[in-house]
Amino acid sequence: MERADLHTARFDVVSEGGRSRFTVGEEQRGRESDGSIPTEAWFHGEEYRLDVEDDDGVTVYVRRL
Repeated sequence: MERADLHTARFDVVSEGGRSRFTVGEEQRGRESDGSIPTEAWFHGEEYRLDVEDDDGVTVYVRRL
């Protein structure tokens, strides 16, 4: 069972024009103090922006090339 203060974050890289998209990692991340999901996150030294939360509750962040 997942802790209430954590969410699963998936990190995707999207090519210019959105023609190619691939996942570079996934990990558990903390929520903001008010329980919301952060709109940006750093993963392996790169900044990612919140894209969507999928049907399984996984938060997807993207970095565009």
